[in-house]
Amino acid sequence: MLKNIYLCLLAILFSGCNSVSQKEPPSELSVLVEQYIKTYQARDNFKQFLTYYDDHVVLEDMLYGVKVTNKKAFSEFFDWGAGSFKVLDGKRTFDVSQIIVDQKQRTVVLSGEFNPFSYNEQKLGPWRFTTILQFNQAGLISYQQDWINYFPRSFIGEAKNLNVVP
Repeated sequence: MLKNIYLCLLAILFSGCNSVSQKEPPSELSVLVEQYIKTYQARDNFKQFLTYYDDHVVLEDMLYGVKVTNKKAFSEFFDWGAGSFKVLDGKRTFDVSQIIVDQKQRTVVLSGEFNPFSYNEQKLGPWRFTTILQFNQAGLISYQQDWINYFPRSFIGEAKNLNVVP
């Protein structure tokens, strides 16, 4: 009898060692965010980039002091076709070091760094950033808050204070 108990315990022990933990598949929101990041990093298809945003998107660039409240104004602010932009050293536009996804609140926090680039012959970056994205039920970004460490500071010399509610 004792021998049978030992054999059962030994079998349980060995079966536990052989079990493989299974990862949950990524959520729809996580997959969407990965696609968004790739599109933004490539920075070569502005129309596709805009498809991630709701028509009534609100953008707050906290350090630059800009707030827009619709997709048209958002498009004008981001306008990839304006000016001469080139990422230096053949890198992507930015690298992401951390992604936090809150599925219940449909909120994503991205942290990373914009790689050095030139804009209208002026060399800028690297700039560290944290971005908060909120997605609506349709899977579109309805709110974006950017915290970008712009440098040189003269780049944002006349920024509005978005801490003050009008």
